Amino acid sequence: MQWHVLSPDTPHTLSELFNILLHNRKIVAADIFFHPPNPNALSVAEVGIAVSAMQRAVGHITRAIKNKEKIVIFGDYDADGICATAVLWQVLAACKADVLPFLPNRQDHGYGLSVRALDDLCTETKPALIITVDNGIVAHAAAQSAQARGIDLIITDHHVPESGLDNLPPAVAIIHTTKLCGTTVAWFLARELAPELASDHLDLCAIATIADQVPLTECNRAFAFHGVPALRQTTRPGLLALIAASALIQTEITSGSVGFHIAPRINAAGRVGDGYTALRLLCTTKQAAATALAQELSTVNAERQTMTLASFAEAQLQVASQLEQSLLIVSSSEYHEGVIGLVAGRLAEQYHRPAIAIAIGESEAKGSARSIRGINIVEIIREVRGDLLSVGGHPLAAGFSLTTSNVELVTQRLLAVAQAKIDPQLLVKTKRVECELPHPLATLSTAQELTKFEPFGMGNMRPRFLLKNISILDVRTLGKSGKHCKLLIALETGTQVPVLWWNCGEIDQQELASRTELAVKLDSNEWHGKQSLQLVV
Repeated sequence: MQWHVLSPDTPHTLSELFNILLHNRKIVAADIFFHPPNPNALSVAEVGIAVSAMQRAVGHITRAIKNKEKIVIFGDYDADGICATAVLWQVLAACKADVLPFLPNRQDHGYGLSVRALDDLCTETKPALIITVDNGIVAHAAAQSAQARGIDLIITDHHVPESGLDNLPPAVAIIHTTKLCGTTVAWFLARELAPELASDHLDLCAIATIADQVPLTECNRAFAFHGVPALRQTTRPGLLALIAASALIQTEITSGSVGFHIAPRINAAGRVGDGYTALRLLCTTKQAAATALAQELSTVNAERQTMTLASFAEAQLQVASQLEQSLLIVSSSEYHEGVIGLVAGRLAEQYHRPAIAIAIGESEAKGSARSIRGINIVEIIREVRGDLLSVGGHPLAAGFSLTTSNVELVTQRLLAVAQAKIDPQLLVKTKRVECELPHPLATLSTAQELTKFEPFGMGNMRPRFLLKNISILDVRTLGKSGKHCKLLIALETGTQVPVLWWNCGEIDQQELASRTELAVKLDSNEWHGKQSLQLVV
C-alpha cells in the first residue's frame, strides 16, 4: 500500500486546512461549494440538457395529457431507476395524466428498454406514449420496435451513448446529460411540467444521487446538499417506514445513512426481489402499507447480503490465480445476477483493479463490471461489443449480456483488451490522503468543522489525513470473526484517541502495534450524551 499525499503543505490552522481541502478538490468558488444553489434555481442548459429537446418533450406530454392518452413510465430496477419512476409517475398523476409505471424484471427482461420488455408491456396495456427514465439511450432496437407499434417515445437518461450523440435511438425527444443521475434528469422534466411540485421530490433526488454514486460536485452536490435536509423533514410514509426499519434517527440522516442503509434496501428489491416493492413503498400514502413494505425490503436486503457473501467467497477462489492480470473476471452458474455487480465491486476494491462478474444462465449470461480511478471499463467492454448481445454503463460501472456459449471467448478477448489498454501504474494500490495533519488539529472541534464539507461521496470523499509520530498503546480485535480492530493511540499533545480499523484482520498485530503513522478520517463518537474524537482508518 502506498500513500498518495495530495498536498505537500502542512496546515497549522483550521483555515489553512480548509484551503488545502478546497484546493485538493479543485474548488475555486468556496462560497458556492459550501452553499450550493437550490436545484430549483438551476436551468436546463446549466446541467447539459438540450433546451429544444426539453421543449419538445413538455409539449408532447402536455398534449398527451390533454388528449387523455395512456402514458407509461418505463423505469429501471435499481435505486436510481426506481426513484426516477416514482418522481415522474407522481408528478404526471398530479397533472391528471392517464399514467402507469413499468419496471423491467432483471431475470426476464434484463436492463433497460428492450423488445422483450415491450412485448410484455404491450400485452398488459397499449400505451400511446412511453417515457423512459434512467435508461433508453442505447435502446435502438426497442425504440424502432416502439415506432413500428405506433407508440411515441421520449427518452430520459444519463448513461453514455454507445456511438456518441450522432447515433441515438429514434424518439420524439431525448432528454439526456451525463452530468446527473437518472432521477434528477427525470426531475428536470417533472419540474418543467409542474414547477410547484418540484421541491416535493428532492428527498428522492438525494437518495438516487448518492445511491448511483455520481460525483457529488456542481449540480449533483446541489441535489445532495438540499436533498439530504429534505430527507430529514420528509413526510413521505414509505421513507419514514424505511428510516425506521433501518434503525436511523430521521433528524440525523447524512449522506452516509443513505449510502449504507437506505439505498441498499431499495436496491435489494430489484437485485433479488421485485422492484415494484420498492416503488410501491416510495409512492404509498398509507403508513400501515409502508411499514409492511419497508420490513419486506429489510428482509430481502438481508437475503441479498447472504447471497453476496457466498458469491464473493467463490469469486475470491477464482481470482487467486489472476492477480497478475490487469482485469479480474469471474464467472459461475451459481451466481445470482442480482448480486454480481456487488461481487465485482468488492473484487475491484480489494485487489485494486477492474473486475467483471458473470452469471451464467442456460442460454444467456449477464456480466457486471466495476472499475477503479482512471480506467474506463465501459470503453474496454465495448471493444468486444460484436461478441455481446448488449452493453451499457459508465466509466466506473457497466453491464452487458452475451450468449452462454460465448463466455470463454469474451473472457479471453476482454483480458487481451485490458492487457493492451490498461496502464500498469494505475493498478498500484494507493490510499489518497489530503495532507499531513499536525497533532494539535486532531481534535473533536476539527472533526465537527469538517462536516461542513458534507455531503460526502464520489468526487468529494470524506477527508483522510496522514497522522505521523503516533504511539499505539493498545490493539484489540472486534467482531466474532476478529477481522476488525480497535486501537488506542497517543498523540504528541498527550491526548489518547481511539481508532477503529475495519477489515484489518490480515495484518499481523505485532506489526500493527509498531506503526508510527496512520491514514485516518476524523469522526465523533457519542457515549452517554457526551461526544469525543474518534479516528477511523
